[in-house]
Amino acid sequence: MRRRGLRSPIVTLLVVVLGGIGLVGAYRYWESYYQHRGFATVDYLPHAHRGQLVDIDFYSAALGRKADYLAYLPPGYGGGQRYPVYYLLHGSPGRPKVFIDIASMDVRMDNLISQHRMRPMILVMPDGRIGGSAMSDSEWANTPAGQFESYVLNVVADVDHRFATLPDRHDRVIAGFSAGAYGATNIALHNPSVFAGLQSWSGYYLQTRSGVFRHAGRATLAYNSPLEYVDRLSPALRADPMRAFLIVGRDDDDSPQTPPMARALAKAGAGVSYALYPGGHDWQLWHSHIDQMLILASRDTVLALSHGRAPALSLTPGVVPIPNGTGRRRGRARRLSLIVAPILKGSERRRLRRTPSWRLTPATGRDSKTTRHRHRHARSHSHGRRRSRRRGAGAGRVRA
Repeated sequence: MRRRGLRSPIVTLLVVVLGGIGLVGAYRYWESYYQHRGFATVDYLPHAHRGQLVDIDFYSAALGRKADYLAYLPPGYGGGQRYPVYYLLHGSPGRPKVFIDIASMDVRMDNLISQHRMRPMILVMPDGRIGGSAMSDSEWANTPAGQFESYVLNVVADVDHRFATLPDRHDRVIAGFSAGAYGATNIALHNPSVFAGLQSWSGYYLQTRSGVFRHAGRATLAYNSPLEYVDRLSPALRADPMRAFLIVGRDDDDSPQTPPMARALAKAGAGVSYALYPGGHDWQLWHSHIDQMLILASRDTVLALSHGRAPALSLTPGVVPIPNGTGRRRGRARRLSLIVAPILKGSERRRLRRTPSWRLTPATGRDSKTTRHRHRHARSHSHGRRRSRRRGAGAGRVRA
């Protein structure tokens, strides 16, 4: 009896210990996947030197509070040298450190510098989260949720004050993915005297009454819809020339907005290249082009800028956007259905297959119905321009 009494607590303890080990292992697996999204870790080249990641707190007058951003200083930072700056805006869901944890932009830059394929730059990653929530979506705009566009300008001023930068618009490039691409475009075009280089990774260019803009009036929506106001930028771009590179996955629901945005921006006088690459709206697309973006950002701070009216250059001629916007923005929902379906009953599984995938997508401030509205708006916007030209009535715009 006494042996049985001792055996029972020992068995319980073993179960608890093994369960704890299992939970720790599961957590480490989840954390590794969250950080790297299943991509292979980018390793340093043997001859590459390492830079330094710093976390900066400062007071933002735009937000009226202490704010933060990340800065990655290139190898050998200091010694009297000054550096161009590459500003990187995260998407939603997202946070500044995705450019380190998922994109490995620190390692990639250090490797490219060691290969003499780019010049050393300071990478700056502002924090566009509302209340620190990775699921929030500020759209990097000035809204009742916060003055996030102005906050980015506060970051620029603090970076120039704090670090050894080249404090000129020609030495600043702003980029972002998804909502960060929209934000980078909107901020750059609102402030051409601050940024001379723009990269948009899977951006959209029309704003709607959703998320932080749900109570916005028509004037506010138009002011925050680059495709609406770009045709009025020629005087500003004549004074401050700009170079832009827009990429998008061909199967992205918002891909129909990229060609007209590129053409309109080029017509306004910017030097524009764009590409519709294979893929959807996800890290698989962005991850495969990060080295390219770093090299282009470095190059854009060296090449001379001039105002012109050269047509937008397509790097993928002949590739057209996905018809009707029925793209792979919903890829995460499809993957979710593949994970969940095996544990459902037959009737539930059939119902899951019949459910529109936008209903499976977690809300992040803008859902696929909003995306479809933007796609229809982009088509009507382009059609309105063509119809106006046929009537000889000028450019014409369809407002949001």
